[in-house]
Amino acid sequence: MKQMTPTRWIALSARIYRALLVLYPADYRREYGRLMLQYFRDVSCDRYYRHGIIGVALWWCTTLFDLTFTVIEQRRKVKFTMSKSTFAQLTGTLLVAGGLFGIGAAFSQFQPGDHSAYTGIYQLLMFLSVPGFLFIGLGCIGLGLRYDWPLGTTGRWILYLSGVGALVMAMGGVVSAINESLWNIYFGGGVLHVAALIAFGLLHVWKPTLPIFRALPLQLALGVLILLLGVLRTDSEAINNTLSFLLFLGMGLVWLAIGLAVNRQQRDAALVAA
Repeated sequence: MKQMTPTRWIALSARIYRALLVLYPADYRREYGRLMLQYFRDVSCDRYYRHGIIGVALWWCTTLFDLTFTVIEQRRKVKFTMSKSTFAQLTGTLLVAGGLFGIGAAFSQFQPGDHSAYTGIYQLLMFLSVPGFLFIGLGCIGLGLRYDWPLGTTGRWILYLSGVGALVMAMGGVVSAINESLWNIYFGGGVLHVAALIAFGLLHVWKPTLPIFRALPLQLALGVLILLLGVLRTDSEAINNTLSFLLFLGMGLVWLAIGLAVNRQQRDAALVAA
């Protein structure tokens, strides 16, 4: 069993990384994609045999930051020609998908008893948060690319950081399922995601740039923070489960609303252009 674990983990990591390579421009992907994937696999194997799962998890954190910044750099080199057309079609859909997965994951919080480990249907529902945060992370980065000029440098980079935080949460959800001691990766990604959302929410209240209710990002971030503090401070199992459910449900609903608003603006722009 122990011999199979690194093989399954590295194969899963490689599949996730290969999916993320779609963020690069097509020409760059064709030229370097195969080499990048092979390098990622080789380093993942080396990190595993040197430091175990923790080494692979830390390698993923480095990879996600590097991926974010190099994707932005390569997109800028092609003047976002592909980025604008691609993310104009995908950003809203990514956020809608992330919101729906988040809503599904919310029902895992009704598992009776201790939530340090999930079992049965609750385990399956909780795992929905992994693709949920993956899509939300990509959607945040897509928002930064799509609304590049209106957001300005500060707003754009805050959204990028929020996206990176969500991607770290997705990765943390996978590694903590393999090794419970790595839950801090999930928590650290959540802190970055929420902190960046609060900063962006304040900025958006002051100067709205997205086609959504101006306080919505701030309400999302503060709602997550308030409910999370409530969960940490409450001893009652029933109240804890309800607050946790509201936490996931609220996040899912707000990201769903943001994604639908982006898609609606895209449709309206297409009708005007027609």
